[in-house]
Amino acid sequence: MPRRRGKKSLTATQKRKKEHLELCLDDTGVTSVQGTGLDVFSFVHNALPEVDFDEIDLSTTFLGKPLEAPLLISSMTGGFELAAKVNRNLALAAQRLGLAMGVGSQRVALEEASVADSFKVRELAPDILLLANLGAVQLNYGYGIEQCRQAVQMIQADGLILHLNVLQEAVQPEGNRNFKGLTEK
Repeated sequence: MPRRRGKKSLTATQKRKKEHLELCLDDTGVTSVQGTGLDVFSFVHNALPEVDFDEIDLSTTFLGKPLEAPLLISSMTGGFELAAKVNRNLALAAQRLGLAMGVGSQRVALEEASVADSFKVRELAPDILLLANLGAVQLNYGYGIEQCRQAVQMIQADGLILHLNVLQEAVQPEGNRNFKGLTEK
């Protein structure tokens, strides 16, 4: 079968990110747990709450940016075509609703610059609190302040999330498993 011109094959990191998104979109269910988790809470009925719901204000400011509610849409995806569409749609929703947004781990874009655009949403959401994202464990694998700056600059972010996903890294065959010494970094 002839190879398509102009299409590069996905890197291992891109393939994994694509698989993560496909699992989320697969409605056949990959877990035996059903429900929302709200079943662990008991709510007391109050027929007359003495509240004017129009007086409730959830707005706040974080990192100098106004938020309509203290909610963060984060950290989903990036690094391939469908991920770009997801990030764009999440950014549009965040802009419309006045919420903060963090992109998925940008390690893939630091390793493969051609996929950086899949994370770039600032143009669609100029007013939101936008957060760049890298795995904290990468600080034990050669990443430092320069890569952190690059991630922030890449998407014109207001800050940086250093995410922790110990279990995921521990069970992935290609996972980065050395979390020692991160608190000092």
